[in-house]
Order: sequence, then C-alpha cells, then structure tokens
Amino acid sequence: MLEYDPHYPTILPVGIAVPLVLALNILIPILAIFVARRMTRLRWLPHAFAFLWVLFSAFTLATLALPAMAPGEEPGPGDGLLLLPVLGETPIVLFVYALTLFFPRLRGSATQQDRSATIR
Repeated sequence: MLEYDPHYPTILPVGIAVPLVLALNILIPILAIFVARRMTRLRWLPHAFAFLWVLFSAFTLATLALPAMAPGEEPGPGDGLLLLPVLGETPIVLFVYALTLFFPRLRGSATQQDRSATIR
C-alpha cells in the first residue's frame, strides 16, 4: 500500500492519502472553531473554509490517490471504492460541525428567554 507502483501512478500512496484526508476532515473544523473564537472580525471565514474543505474532500482524495488515466484506458473495477470512507464520513462530520456551531446559539437564546421571563 505504501510502495510505489509504476502501473498505478498517483500523487500519494493510498495508505497515506486516505488516512490523511480522513484526519483532516476532523481536524480542520476543530481548528476553524478555535481560530474563529480568537478573531474579532470575519469570524465566518474559518468556518466557510472548513465547510468547503469537508465538502470537497472526496475530490481532493480522488486527485491524490486515484491514478492518472491515459485517454484510451479504463479504470479498474474497484478504483472508485477508495472514496467510500470519505463519502461516508463527510455527512457525519458536517452534521456534527453544524450541531457544534448552532448548539451554543440555541442555548443562549433559551437563557435570554428565561431572563426576560424573570424580569417581567
């Protein structure tokens, strides 16, 4: 898996590309949350970058780990199966990321409603 195969030319070996993209799909949104908390302006920018990274990570993996095909060549029967772990992880990471971003806002609005009820 980590050896170079001249008949399967890729940018990164499959054994490095898949774990790298899977790890970055988790680490980039976490980093975006911490960076956005420290920013005073444009707090949405790290979140936009993280969302786009996770959304297009399958294309990144396809670029890194799938071979370059010659014009008359056809892909092998299992070449596309390499993308399944990332395609399965993407909606899960985006859902958890959205929950992480919106939960404090929902909790804050509920606290404000409780305060307004006690003031009346």
